[in-house]
Amino acid sequence: MIFESSISSLYQEAERLDNTALDSLISQLQAIRTNRKTSDKQKTEADLLKKINRGLSSAQSADFQLLNQKRINNEINEKERITLEKLLVNIEKLHTARVKHIGQLATLRNISVRELLAQLNLTPMI
Repeated sequence: MIFESSISSLYQEAERLDNTALDSLISQLQAIRTNRKTSDKQKTEADLLKKINRGLSSAQSADFQLLNQKRINNEINEKERITLEKLLVNIEKLHTARVKHIGQLATLRNISVRELLAQLNLTPMI
């Protein structure tokens, strides 16, 4: 109820303003709204960029490199093969999420995915 009475009192005060002061108030309110929208958009973009850049941990990446090289050299045992497969599943999940987040960011910026990839200096996998 306090919020409603505050809005009501603001409205009553605005009714008392002359046209110049009212126009000034409206401009200031619109600036507040624009700043909030911009801030929300920037926060969303930052969050999406963070998600786009997410990858395996350093330890997982090192494990993947080692196990993949063992696989290439036909020196991988069954336990290592299972670990490698789990890492590959994680990589696929990360790539799938990355594609989703790239699409969301392109939509947010109102540009094509190709334009976004160029802006982010990313190379398409295909």
